[in-house]
Amino acid sequence: MEFIMGKCPKCSGMLQIPKERDAVICMYCGAEIETGRAVENAKERKELTGEKKAVYQEHLEKAKKLFPKMLFEIEDPLKDFKKNLYGDSFQEYMKKHREGMDAIAEASLLSPSPELLFKELSAEVVRIANKRMEGKHKRKQEDILTNYNMSLVIYVSPALVEHNARWGRHLAEELLNHWKEAFPKTNLKVSTFQDINSGFKRRFCYITTAVCESLGKGDDCQELNLLREYRDSYLASLEEGGRLVQKYYDVAPTIVKRINEEEDARQVYEMIWQEYLSPCIEFIQNHENENCQRLYQNMVDSLWERYFIR
Repeated sequence: MEFIMGKCPKCSGMLQIPKERDAVICMYCGAEIETGRAVENAKERKELTGEKKAVYQEHLEKAKKLFPKMLFEIEDPLKDFKKNLYGDSFQEYMKKHREGMDAIAEASLLSPSPELLFKELSAEVVRIANKRMEGKHKRKQEDILTNYNMSLVIYVSPALVEHNARWGRHLAEELLNHWKEAFPKTNLKVSTFQDINSGFKRRFCYITTAVCESLGKGDDCQELNLLREYRDSYLASLEEGGRLVQKYYDVAPTIVKRINEEEDARQVYEMIWQEYLSPCIEFIQNHENENCQRLYQNMVDSLWERYFIR
């Protein structure tokens, strides 16, 4: 079977089309397109001239100007990262940056090479980030980078995917790849609003439940009940403990999701059990609540750094 190259006029996806077909369904966006139109569209986009080139440049300049603001105008990404605030905060973020995302969408449709466009936009964001951290003390650089990492995971990449499932994910992945090259210690992955927001809807011991399940213990096992009772009766009664529990609920769903993506997830859960949960249970049984609290805090902080902000 002979194939010809075409480009979807709706999402700019490159397609291999059987030569004898009069129409095809775009594998990226699902639009039904005429083969002739797709082929001509691919030819047109190779070289932009005249009015189309001017329109493309207009969208490109706007995208270059507004895209970095999606990251650098976020002052405190964790401020509204709570069950009752995140949804509204994310929608406000989408509304604020819609003009920039629309410009990227239009530019990607006209661009002779959307891939190069996304690389260029991503490189500019990384350049600005490096510039902002230049000359700062190492500790200050780490704080700034952590803030950027959180912003990318909680707002930037979910907003791009929410705006357009295809090009948005493509750009988000390109941005995080550039980010990894510039900051090798990070390992951020594209997240979606649905994934993050759904994590707020269930309130239970996410990590301890996942650990116990991996070890063959039931949801109503003695260990889980003991840890739940400690959480609800002791930790929740303390101001500091209450903040710790709230942080746990905020980050634990993402931590469990990312542990489950690892090939050695079972070994990770075994480590958590041995280093944190089993000793915590022993502390509770011996009425050493403060020691348990410190170890619980260490667990949340350690897993947060390893699996949440990566």
